[in-house]
Amino acid sequence: MTVVVPTHNRGALLTSTLRSVLAQRGVDLDVVVVDDGSTDDTAGAVNGLADDRLRLVRHDTPRRVSEARNSGVRAATGAWVAFCDDDDVWAPDKLAEQLAAASRLGRDWAYAGVVTVDEALRPVAAPPTPTPEQVVRELPRYNAVPGGGSNVLVRRELLDRAGPFDPGLRNTEDWEMWLRLSRLEPPAVAERRLVGYRVHP
Repeated sequence: MTVVVPTHNRGALLTSTLRSVLAQRGVDLDVVVVDDGSTDDTAGAVNGLADDRLRLVRHDTPRRVSEARNSGVRAATGAWVAFCDDDDVWAPDKLAEQLAAASRLGRDWAYAGVVTVDEALRPVAAPPTPTPEQVVRELPRYNAVPGGGSNVLVRRELLDRAGPFDPGLRNTEDWEMWLRLSRLEPPAVAERRLVGYRVHP
């Protein structure tokens, strides 16, 4: 299992994100952090965690989030790839519960429930978790996968079939990817709220 974390100038927030990813229980994982041309001490934030499961890929100049995600996927070695944005956090059983849900249904991608949190990680809202049928039905209209780019786990084979994130998109690249995945097969869902999706003022 490889977790891909794209980041740009968010070294302070990145540390809490990576700690939550590295604290996952019941899975073997490595983490590819893609530094998309940051000018802060992102490398120091990663190296300061002193965990040999972390790998840092750096873009010398910013290429935007799609290219950062694609660089992370190219560096991934796991049979499954999960995505987490650099300001969100995961519950410790997030990946394990998603894998279990995917296995039960024989699916190759999965999402989970989400809690919206503020900058101090205080809960703000707990929206209902949509069913896979709702996600597939609504994706053509809006990004129906809660938590956006921090929620999805996908088998590498299915991701390769879907193709790379679209570098022409600046902030809807996750939605467009989930739409392509949904056309290949429906997702599974881990219904518990396992993603802390951070909102900013």
